[in-house]
Amino acid sequence: SSGINAEWPLRPGDEEIAKEIAELKATKKRFQIVNTTLNNMMFIAVNEESIDPCQLVHHILSTLREKKERKTRFTQRVLPVSHTCYASIEDIKKTALLMVKDQLHTKTPKTFGIYFKSRNNSSISRDEVIQNVATVATDDLTFAEFNKVHLDNPEYAIIINIVKTAVFMAVVKDFKLLSKYNIDELTKSYTPVVKEEKAADGDVVSTDNKVDDIVSEEKDDVVSEEKDDVV
Repeated sequence: SSGINAEWPLRPGDEEIAKEIAELKATKKRFQIVNTTLNNMMFIAVNEESIDPCQLVHHILSTLREKKERKTRFTQRVLPVSHTCYASIEDIKKTALLMVKDQLHTKTPKTFGIYFKSRNNSSISRDEVIQNVATVATDDLTFAEFNKVHLDNPEYAIIINIVKTAVFMAVVKDFKLLSKYNIDELTKSYTPVVKEEKAADGDVVSTDNKVDDIVSEEKDDVVSEEKDDVV
């Protein structure tokens, strides 16, 4: 399911997350911002089961790639979240198994890479997370055939973001094609078309406010920018 998972037991410091969950359930909005208490990171919860966050983000970024037209001013990267859990190796393994069963459990083996980031958490080892998730994704007892790691251009990317005590995960397509879901990279060749109209005195006046959208004073991201590892 998308958004924050309320099933894991609350640990110290998780009261704010529990409060946000309760508010989300009460308001019933289609999309709602969850306060992460972190700078430069937003989490938008999807409250409709009919909306698949992975498909939604893929569609948005594919459109940006096609049109090379930037629609946001400060957003640098948009990453979907399909599964969440508490930041422990055991919970990550269990959640990863459910996730890859949904996405990679087919008769045809898939190639994948693991994309890992961590923010405000020093208790989880990067290598340990990657090793355990890779083991789950390539287990021939779970899948009909071996899935294989492919670093250069995998069919799927397994995204793992650790933020404080929470882990956000998703399996996405076209990760390299869509510039690692980075809006700056997708639209960097975009040249805004300045619409012009004549003022009363005959001078040419620009009416396109999209010129301002290229200049970004501060970048917001749905994930950490401290580490950027693809394995």
